[in-house]
Amino acid sequence: MAAPGGCAGPGIRALLDLIGEHPQALSYDWRVRFGLPLEAIFDGRMTYAEAWRLTTELAADPTSRVAAAINGWDHPFSQEAAILADLFDVTVAANTEPKRRNQTRPYPRPWPSDQGQRSKPATVDQSTVRAALAARGH
Repeated sequence: MAAPGGCAGPGIRALLDLIGEHPQALSYDWRVRFGLPLEAIFDGRMTYAEAWRLTTELAADPTSRVAAAINGWDHPFSQEAAILADLFDVTVAANTEPKRRNQTRPYPRPWPSDQGQRSKPATVDQSTVRAALAARGH
């Protein structure tokens, strides 16, 4: 059942928790993207339902400070920036001598360095993997 203002379930509580955890990011994104101060939620200019819907959109947008704060990133990072960083990494690898490729560093990403680590080298050869997949009908 919807609460007053049309907000169902945990919206109000979750919104208040997010405001408490990330006030700067929410204030910035609300002002820049919506032209409203965060206080618009509390003074009646906006319902909690609308505020929750807008906040969930911000949380899903990697270019928002809200999404960056929720995910523990240093700063927002657009999908285009991620693609360019990947292209940079591939270009550096392609133009580096094979013996020195393991010494190259990926372009910095805003998330903690434990995310996106390169996988470890394979412990079995490719023919063993193919045989195992073929045995399972792949």
